[in-house]
Amino acid sequence: MEEVFKYFFIGFWILFLIFILVFTLVSVYENEKRAVKQSLILIVPEILLAMFFIYFNLTDTFYLIGSIVILSVIVLVFSPFKTSESEFEFPEKQFDERDIVFSRNLLKKGTLQYEEYYERNQGFKKTDDLFRSKPGLLSPDAKFFDKKTFQEAKDIFSEIEKFHPFVEIKPQKSISIKINKEKVTKEILKLIKGAGAASCGITLLKPYHLYSHIGRGNDYGKKNTLKHKFAIAFTVEMNKEALGFAPYGPTLVESAKQYMKAAKITLKAAEYIRNIGYEARAHIDANYRVICPLVAQDAGLGTIGRMGLLITPELGPRVRIGVITTDIPLNVSINKLERGIINFCCICKKCADNCPVRAIPFKYPQNVNGVLRWKINSELCFTYWCSIGTDCGICMQVCPYSHPDNFIHNLIRFFIRKNPVNRWLALKLDNFFYGKANKHSENIQI
Repeated sequence: MEEVFKYFFIGFWILFLIFILVFTLVSVYENEKRAVKQSLILIVPEILLAMFFIYFNLTDTFYLIGSIVILSVIVLVFSPFKTSESEFEFPEKQFDERDIVFSRNLLKKGTLQYEEYYERNQGFKKTDDLFRSKPGLLSPDAKFFDKKTFQEAKDIFSEIEKFHPFVEIKPQKSISIKINKEKVTKEILKLIKGAGAASCGITLLKPYHLYSHIGRGNDYGKKNTLKHKFAIAFTVEMNKEALGFAPYGPTLVESAKQYMKAAKITLKAAEYIRNIGYEARAHIDANYRVICPLVAQDAGLGTIGRMGLLITPELGPRVRIGVITTDIPLNVSINKLERGIINFCCICKKCADNCPVRAIPFKYPQNVNGVLRWKINSELCFTYWCSIGTDCGICMQVCPYSHPDNFIHNLIRFFIRKNPVNRWLALKLDNFFYGKANKHSENIQI
């Protein structure tokens, strides 16, 4: 029996060493230099201890106690701790697109829209005048201006704007085709995934998904009259290496590229639906009628976390979202609240710690519009954007869920879902291997 404990203890130690070696190789592949360095620091004593256990006969008591400790740890990390399950909460009222910072930033002093808006919303005027006084997104006067990357991003956003006339085209009803709901659902999802989406799902379109009023473009101020029954949401992946440059130009370019990719996929899917004879609207950058993160969350793609962004199980917040609304009958996706993400966000706070202007809250979720959630200070966030000229991305870059979708990181995500001990341990390990701070933290203040 004593031999069993010895072989179990040494076998586990060797397996652990192999895991560290695999992690090191994965980190090399991911170009995570700090993680490689930290794992190499662990490997040397691991190898020495493994050799010590193999070549020296320790007491049976040592192996017995060591095996009990290992088994206890295994039981602990695999044990699902029951937590209070909660369903999705639904906002009590619709949000007006005119109130988002992007819309307010477009208001021009002296215009009728400007006067009417601030007559109704005097509380926003001071903060809005502040971010309008800054150089602005993609401005050559911004702190992090870079001619090449800023011009590339500007060109991409200009191309996306050219798609706006095509987001809402009436189908030719004369070619309406009788459909099989299950089959057409699979075909649409297959089309979207085949076009490069990382994930996709379908939800019933709810009133709180919709902006109450339009806040940008020629229809500014009009009521949102979208009457579609279904919403198809999908995500596209932002490149991890490009996001590593946050908050500088390469991250802005990557953001623009993925907005472009999402736009192309939404237009393609909307056209497919119209060709069958049903209505479909593509919701793309600067031309939304829906709040994309809420739609994506209800379509089962992820959960809105501390930073106010959708956190997906596979890629964290490192995604952009596309949405198509339609009246074609579809099967709705299973909608699950990812408790592991919410619980992890409660203890993590890396995004809040690294936010240069402290726009992300440190406290627990608060009741906002009837929903228990975190609410970022969008005015502080956007003022920083307007100062540096990019859309920052630091919160996405430091999020532990942003690691690539591979076996090693998915294994960690699996354990995070299990219990609070694993969540605490995962956070500590993430800080150890990848660091607590953004890679450019010494240069990002304004």
